[in-house]
Amino acid sequence: MALVLVVRSEELGIGYEHDEGVAWVVEDLDLEVEHGVVTCLIGESGCGKSTIGNAISGLLPPYARTYGRLVVADRVVIDGDKMNFTGVRGKVVVRIAQDPASALNPYLTIGEQLSTAIRTHFPGLSEHDVRSKALELLSDVMLGEDVYDRYPHQLSGGMKRRAAIALALAPEPEVIVADEPTSALDAYLKYAVASLLKKLQREWELTLVFITHDVSIARYICDQVVVVYAGRIVEEGASPRCLESPSHPYLELLLKALPKRFSKDRLADIPGMPPRPGMYPTGCKFHPRCPYVFERCRQEEPPIIKAGDRLVRCWRYYEQSLT
Repeated sequence: MALVLVVRSEELGIGYEHDEGVAWVVEDLDLEVEHGVVTCLIGESGCGKSTIGNAISGLLPPYARTYGRLVVADRVVIDGDKMNFTGVRGKVVVRIAQDPASALNPYLTIGEQLSTAIRTHFPGLSEHDVRSKALELLSDVMLGEDVYDRYPHQLSGGMKRRAAIALALAPEPEVIVADEPTSALDAYLKYAVASLLKKLQREWELTLVFITHDVSIARYICDQVVVVYAGRIVEEGASPRCLESPSHPYLELLLKALPKRFSKDRLADIPGMPPRPGMYPTGCKFHPRCPYVFERCRQEEPPIIKAGDRLVRCWRYYEQSLT
């Protein structure tokens, strides 16, 4: 079967204009997202994951600057310094925000908000059909009919998340970008929300771009892993293989930092902090924090290369590929 790509970027760069110029957050990004899979963007805060998600969603701010090319559902949405998300944003691609409060209007009931979204995208439906579709969406996210008449403040945190997911499904999109949808939830609700998204992705045949810094959640939900550091892809491959046997030192350290059941050992940490956009070091962007660093890492940035069953941006694997 031929590979069907829903999202494809070619040497994409995204930066934000400020008084002293442009701080490039994402540089030379080559990303491919296949139809009907869950692709996880993994990395610490400040690594460029949300900027990539906002670009796919068409939600970059007016002061964003771009180069390269981004294609979503066969439509060129970024071409050099030009952006055009007409007909894509909010219809083909929708975004589930990290904070459901930013997606839900506190002055309208959940039913009113769902009905408004349905009328907008399906103007020919009768009021009866609009209400039926809204109730169907609530059922899909495992919320009862009584939620239709409730206001957001009358819902628990987990219920708000599910209501926000229902709202995202209203236009019947092809792609959902979920930006940290499990943050600020307890362990049970994290996996409940992740399970719900995985279930909906399969039932609706959606493409899901799942953004997270929580590697344990990524391991649970994703089909494809894309590890991002300092605006670069440093490792990419199929899950669970990538998360069981990491190649790039950054992913290796992220996995070592996960708590282990019944262990009393001190948690491993990654020394230092991710570099700020516009202040990336020369050479490999991870070299100041890498335990395997050698001189070439400090001088030259490694290309991303094929290393077995995955892509890796690391001089160690480049050297091995030549032997």
